[in-house]
Amino acid sequence: MTRKAKPAAEARRCEAPDCDVDFVPQRSTARYHSTTCRSRAARSRKAAEDNAAEEAKTGTDAEHELVRAVRLELEKSKATTTIAGQLALQVARRIANPDTTGISTLSKELRTLVAEACGPAQAKDASPTPVAKAEPDEVEKARRRREEKAAKAAEQS
Repeated sequence: MTRKAKPAAEARRCEAPDCDVDFVPQRSTARYHSTTCRSRAARSRKAAEDNAAEEAKTGTDAEHELVRAVRLELEKSKATTTIAGQLALQVARRIANPDTTGISTLSKELRTLVAEACGPAQAKDASPTPVAKAEPDEVEKARRRREEKAAKAAEQS
């Protein structure tokens, strides 16, 4: 009985995301050079499927209420194509889809940008008068603590 000689395997590139390793597969069906890469690729595929399912469920054209409100306000004052208007839309999108940035800072910036884009007359209409004094945000609290510490240190000196 004679055995057929196996053809020499050619090197191929690992198909895992962010992997640049060239390897010689031991089997003709091998797509990844290691178990780690195979697992990483499987997790990546699952995440892509989950994202696609979420987009299908919510609709890809869905616009967050805040972004829609800012866009409508800018369109009403014909300021969507201005630099301040575009910045306001970007800040509204960041607030709607937060990552690690502070929303309080972004919301103040959004108010400023909408006021700048819409002009002083629109800004008065856009910001409602507060019924009760709002709680100070994180930045204001930290500023007050620093000032109080500095005042105590000055008194003790």
